[in-house]
Amino acid sequence: MAKTANLTLLNIHADDFVATPVSFWLVGRRGLQKYKYLIDEPVKRGKRVNVLVDGTLSSLIDQCIFARLPAWLKAIILRIEIYLWVRNNDLNAKIDIHWSIDTIKDRAVVYAFSYKGCVGEFAKRRTIIASFDHVLINLSHYFIRTREKANNIAKLRNVCLVVDSDLTRNAYFQNYFPNPIPMIVLPFAVSDRFAPKRPFAQRDGKCAATGSFHSLMKEEPVDYYRDFIAFFGTDTYHPVRKLLYQRQTELADWLACRISPYREMGGENRLGARLRRLLRIDVVQAEYFLFDIVDFYNQHRFAIVGEELSGAPAVGFFEAMACGCVMLGASGGFYDGLGLEPNVHYLTHDGTVESIRAAITRASSDPQRMQAMAQAGVGYIETKCTPQAVWDNLERNLAQLIGRPAP
Repeated sequence: MAKTANLTLLNIHADDFVATPVSFWLVGRRGLQKYKYLIDEPVKRGKRVNVLVDGTLSSLIDQCIFARLPAWLKAIILRIEIYLWVRNNDLNAKIDIHWSIDTIKDRAVVYAFSYKGCVGEFAKRRTIIASFDHVLINLSHYFIRTREKANNIAKLRNVCLVVDSDLTRNAYFQNYFPNPIPMIVLPFAVSDRFAPKRPFAQRDGKCAATGSFHSLMKEEPVDYYRDFIAFFGTDTYHPVRKLLYQRQTELADWLACRISPYREMGGENRLGARLRRLLRIDVVQAEYFLFDIVDFYNQHRFAIVGEELSGAPAVGFFEAMACGCVMLGASGGFYDGLGLEPNVHYLTHDGTVESIRAAITRASSDPQRMQAMAQAGVGYIETKCTPQAVWDNLERNLAQLIGRPAP
């Protein structure tokens, strides 16, 4: 049986979606690596992964500044950066670095992240992307510079979006992507460290609340966020997180809040702070790693993480579910396309404190239902959200997309 095509990952050194960039290493931060399986799973199957560095992006220097540098200087910076990136992430035996499209034999599929890949020097990048038969664009963080990303994606042929849930019902997505585009919906791959470690009956009845929220008017440059702010009339992607954070003291009888403002989370060394300001390196979320989040989830029966207004669920939703928490999820299509059923895998609410509390109160009055929902959530994670399961899901979708059968 024919094998599926190998993916070529484009410029994944420039952010922390797959591996930890050098900029994070310099300031003492760990990358979230939400899509780490894009390297790990092919390697487990005996493959090496193609990584293409096209010379337009660096994690060390803001795109606007990097674009102005002479080609010879950009080449020197990237050679040093990629050497350190490969070494720091222990990737030498896993990936093949390509500095030119000419050295890549299998040009069936290129995979890029819209976060940095569909802005800035996209015109140069587009020529390289066009050399591949099919283009996968991951829409994570598409709420930043949305109009620019949508306009650039519209210029690509044979493009398919990779999304964390089906966004087609989301008004913000519809506004910027009015024309149908093929879409692959994949749940997050959850690390096996997130697991139920304490019996449900022995847990605190409070609701664990985690995550961070932005104050977009304080972000620089604020123009990057104008599309989102203008559409929703708010300065945060995660209004439920902000609401619970602001009211955590009065809700303390039923809410255990570990939500943090995005720019006030600390954990950065002094040299790191200076480097970040100098080079405009955007690396935060250190607070996420400063406490044992697995233990925190396992202490509680309920959890709420809060979705993005632009349509995506949070990776924390799936991590808390893996730990055996009964999840609180907003209604409105945030979990469409993932096979999750409201009131079977999670409790629904309308985004208000009153609705969240009422859902917890009702569920708490029926312990058997509550425990069944927690077990259904763990079962979902074990079958749908392991790195292997998500990669297999991607391969099946990819085989259908390009007409090659999966192995």
